[in-house]
Amino acid sequence: MSGSPTYDTLEIARDGDVVTVTLARPEALNTMNLVMRDELGECFSWLRRSDARVVILTGAGDAFCAGGDANDFTELDSAELHELMRDRSHVWFRRLWQLPQPVIAAVNGVAAGGGANLMLGADFAVASERARFGETFIRLGLVPDLGGAFLLPRIVGLRRAKALSLSGRVLDAHEALEWGLVDEVVMPDELLPRSREIAEGLCKRPPAALAAIKSMMNRSFERSMDETLESELYVQSFIFGTDDFREAVGDFLGGGERSPKTGG
Repeated sequence: MSGSPTYDTLEIARDGDVVTVTLARPEALNTMNLVMRDELGECFSWLRRSDARVVILTGAGDAFCAGGDANDFTELDSAELHELMRDRSHVWFRRLWQLPQPVIAAVNGVAAGGGANLMLGADFAVASERARFGETFIRLGLVPDLGGAFLLPRIVGLRRAKALSLSGRVLDAHEALEWGLVDEVVMPDELLPRSREIAEGLCKRPPAALAAIKSMMNRSFERSMDETLESELYVQSFIFGTDDFREAVGDFLGGGERSPKTGG
């Protein structure tokens, strides 16, 4: 990858095989305005084409992401909102969901509304003690969007998902850990180092297998057992023929660890 793109609302930093994407509207709690929605779509498209191995998502300042910027939609009519969601919001969210790289959300502060669902779209979530989480759409008389109604029940269970979404309740970091919304809670100054530690561990795993596992797991709720078995038949057979598989088996049998440089 020759160089990282530049954006108005995102900061991109690369360290080895890990790319950190920082939402950079701290004065607005990193709410997603129209520019950020478009830039997220462009960024995730670029990441898909890149040779980055792992992605870390975080926020600048005191917030992870407080959802959508209300200034962009309060004056819209229904047809205009429909178009905005279809052509901007859903574009970037689908690209995030379909990224082959593992994505770690490093949640440094409030993650509310669409910001909470941005976090749910990641594969791992590490939260600062200062983090807060809420499906707060109901406070505006809205329903969860950006996949919230799909992801939240699958992560925390149906009853808890309804309780959180119907009430608009905000959970602190330890409640979010108890509910299964996040995987770990750390002190604020440990957030990025711990996320980086997880990322470096993932970089030692074969990228073709990581991408396949993500895809199979993400689609598991849409498939029957028979369809899943058929899918794994083809995916496993393909991966079995890759250099990464052969190297990993050799290292495993030799008692070592490896850091593959290419996919299958």
